[in-house]
Amino acid sequence: MTREGKIGCGGQKKGMAGKEGQMMGKGWLERKYAGSYTIETVWVMAVFCLVMVVLVQQAYRLHDETKNGMSLQEAVELVRHDEDERGEELVNEAKGRLGLVLSMDGVALEVEQGKKKAVGNISGREKGGKWNLEISSGVYEPEEFLRKLAALKQLEERYERQIQEGNAP
Repeated sequence: MTREGKIGCGGQKKGMAGKEGQMMGKGWLERKYAGSYTIETVWVMAVFCLVMVVLVQQAYRLHDETKNGMSLQEAVELVRHDEDERGEELVNEAKGRLGLVLSMDGVALEVEQGKKKAVGNISGREKGGKWNLEISSGVYEPEEFLRKLAALKQLEERYERQIQEGNAP
């Protein structure tokens, strides 16, 4: 037999230069690969991670703005429909329900009830600057609404014939 035909301890013929010989012997450690794919992958992963961090930060900001806006709307509605004159207690309850804010510092909620309007304001400091939201709504007065409805009904009865003819004032 020739030297190339002898079987070594690895179960393969010595002197073979095929893939099997490289994988089982030391040759696969010495094989050189192009490094450009590795470097490009590092850059792609760095950009991907940066984009993911920015998206998570924006999601936190949007969460805080929405949550604070909903808390302010709730407080304004509670004060607007308050008939027992306990507005300060209702505002304190709403402040207690603000809960965890992820990206804002110093969130302040204020609601003032006037004679005709309830005005609410909430503000906080974000990393990029200051965030502020104001909501105002008319005070709920069912008696006023019923008086206006009764007056409208009287006008309709008074001018019923003219309304039907199409020449009402």
